[in-house]
Amino acid sequence: MLFLACTSTSEGLCDDDSGCLPGLRCEEGVCIGCADNDGCQAWEDCTADRRCELRAGMCATQKQCKAWEECGAGHTCQLAAGSCQSAANCKDYEDCDGATRKCVLQASRCTTSDDCGDGELWTPTCGQDNRCGSTSVGGNDVLLWGTLDEGFCGADAISSVMTPTRVQAGFGCYTHGDSNAFVSPSGRVYYREGDGNPARVKIFVPDTFPLKDKTRSYPSDGPKNDTRLPAPECGATQDVWNFIMQAGTGAIAYSCSGDGLTYHRLEGGVVATGHQVLSWNASGHMLAVGSGYDLIVLTPDQTAIRITGLPGNQLDTIDTRAHPTGFLLAMRPTSGVQELWHVDNAGVSERVGTYGAHPENVSQNGGGVLDAAGNLYARSSLTDELFVDVIVRRPADGSPGTIVYNENSAPGTVNAAANFERRFNFMHGSTLFTGP
Repeated sequence: MLFLACTSTSEGLCDDDSGCLPGLRCEEGVCIGCADNDGCQAWEDCTADRRCELRAGMCATQKQCKAWEECGAGHTCQLAAGSCQSAANCKDYEDCDGATRKCVLQASRCTTSDDCGDGELWTPTCGQDNRCGSTSVGGNDVLLWGTLDEGFCGADAISSVMTPTRVQAGFGCYTHGDSNAFVSPSGRVYYREGDGNPARVKIFVPDTFPLKDKTRSYPSDGPKNDTRLPAPECGATQDVWNFIMQAGTGAIAYSCSGDGLTYHRLEGGVVATGHQVLSWNASGHMLAVGSGYDLIVLTPDQTAIRITGLPGNQLDTIDTRAHPTGFLLAMRPTSGVQELWHVDNAGVSERVGTYGAHPENVSQNGGGVLDAAGNLYARSSLTDELFVDVIVRRPADGSPGTIVYNENSAPGTVNAAANFERRFNFMHGSTLFTGP
């Protein structure tokens, strides 16, 4: 009789609740049902057939909840830690992934620098606003427009001269037809396209190396996604002839072929006319070329101020940079001598210092570009080893220059031979460019 009661009725013998049918409980060795809600747990109701069942919206264990929920202390399903229903459940720099219900970082946002990837020109950082950044430090804003395949058309790359393994790519054969390029205060690269018809100024958008059948290749049609800036003052078939960038703001002014000495703002208006502009500083003053190659300062209202005290003119000028109080000029006053000069916004010049000698095993080079601190960088090559390109940095304190870039420092197999997993920016018909 006891056996039949245990197997054929809702009230049988048991050792614990697991020996009873769902909704029954074991009490003093017998499976019994409920008489009312008092006979059930607080999160259960007593049904008409005397079974305790979960109330709507309640849970007994994790099994009654969704994958991104947990059964809380109040026996209700609630969001598990790190899960989300919408972006409102995430931090302001995160989105809610609809598939996993997990908070994920928004594009270009971070919690540490490891979230920022390796596609930046400079070592990336994660700022206090949880945004990835990559800016030059210590005057390191000299960039190399080089190549990932020496002697081959269509493999151009850019990098800081200090970190040639951190490259960005995505150019055509003739994208960079001249040396008219700048890196803006925000770290974006602007260039005058060499393969445009007509030529315009573009903002470079780096491309990834596409992967097919486990093999990466140089990005094809790279310039297609670069941002092309309007030049409304140039005709439909008229090239942008030249462009300048303002320090501090990154503003652009351009000239058109046929009238290369009139510079127009992108938003309209003329910032200079009748003079070739060399540099444009944050206060709106410009270093320009006057009559007979003499250098002048143009005020924001285009008043020309003659510069006093310089040892030469444009023909003796190696490079110029905007400066917070005027301009920096690298000049060669006499053969074999190179000096750094400062010109203030009133046109008064002062010699800052003299550049020291090149390293002994490096060919002498009379050219170069200035970084923001006044150091002079020049392309060169080793004298004791054939076909090895280098870049030399010389401060204006008279001390000897140092090699800051050497093709021999390439880490073994690189670029296409390394499936573009390791990269190095080589020099071959290359140029250096900087900020404004």
